[in-house]
Amino acid sequence: MDLQVTENAHNPNALPKHCLLQGRYDIGRVLGIGGFGITYLAYDCKENCRVAVKELFPGRDVVRVPESGEIRVVAGQEAYFSHVKQRFLEEAQNLHRFLKNPDIVNVFHFFEENHTAYYVMEYLDGTDLKHFLRQHGKIGWDQLSVYIRMVLRALQALHGEKLIHRDISPDNIFLTKDGRALLIDFGSVRCYSNSGGFTTFLKECFAPLEQYRQNGDQGPWTDIYALCITMYYALSGKMPQKAPDRALDDQTVSIGELCPALPRHVALAIDRGMEIESKRRFQTAAELADALFPGECPSHTGTGRQRTDTGANWQLTCVQGHYRGKNWKIVPGVVMTIGRSPNCMISYPVDSRGISRTQCTVMLDMQGRLYVRDEKSAYGTFLNGQRLPPMSWHRLARENRFGFAQEIYQIW
Repeated sequence: MDLQVTENAHNPNALPKHCLLQGRYDIGRVLGIGGFGITYLAYDCKENCRVAVKELFPGRDVVRVPESGEIRVVAGQEAYFSHVKQRFLEEAQNLHRFLKNPDIVNVFHFFEENHTAYYVMEYLDGTDLKHFLRQHGKIGWDQLSVYIRMVLRALQALHGEKLIHRDISPDNIFLTKDGRALLIDFGSVRCYSNSGGFTTFLKECFAPLEQYRQNGDQGPWTDIYALCITMYYALSGKMPQKAPDRALDDQTVSIGELCPALPRHVALAIDRGMEIESKRRFQTAAELADALFPGECPSHTGTGRQRTDTGANWQLTCVQGHYRGKNWKIVPGVVMTIGRSPNCMISYPVDSRGISRTQCTVMLDMQGRLYVRDEKSAYGTFLNGQRLPPMSWHRLARENRFGFAQEIYQIW
């Protein structure tokens, strides 16, 4: 999935602006075009929010009928298109299984129309890690580690369903403006509990040796290799050899040599995750997480080792308003958004008065420090009775209260 903005003023393949899908999705400009699809910015007239709509459109195999917006399959490509459509809908179903997971892009709805298929997902405002690195250059571990924690949580959720991503790379890690790092593009996801059946789909340099082999032994260790290569590239700015070349004559320089300031345990973990032989790598995302972040539990599911610092026990309670009496555990590294948008972790009804689409954000950093920020809300967010200046983080302490409209939350 490519959500980089693309001009579409005269794109003959795109749906016309303000075309209405399913009677509710008002199509806007094109966000991205790939080999198999077109992604649009759209407006959900039912939920009153912006969304992204991905349309199956393999450009070499179909054409658009201008008058109706429908697509017509090129003669002789009917069987292939049917197969691709099935895979596209499987991708949507795989993503829909993780609805409300903060580390995986949300897919709300999928359907068939115009003789093709669509799925509707949350609109992501930001850029992918690939473009971020092109703009800013290599980054340090302090910054990268925040993103990697979120990706590891996504992988633990994915692998917990016996699924592997098979396409982890900087262009499939999306960095949102509100501080999240989400795993995107599930078009290559497969169930690894089934024996055989794997194709040789790969992304060179990021793919391990088993992905170059027909029906190679793929599993969580396959994603671990790709993630460690991604870390290697993000930290050093250098790309290692392709896996088959490394298998013949590995000239890859250790990340510890390229980045001498990198903590030794992090360098050793990345080196092990990049091992050519799959059995020498970490076998699970939890093992990699333990090696990168010893003593922490980066999973938002609560499985595995618990953090030993006092930040592990923060809790948010609504003491007045719509969610009165409801509690949320605050997880290190997860950005909690609150507002009327269905994309918010704490989402209010769309007709809630005095509450903005994104009202405020709560974040617990990895040192156990808790913060709140007003997201340029219309009527303000208040901390202990004082209105917060927008887009500025403010430290929270236990028993502090913050609120907006008629809503009050307390920190425990």
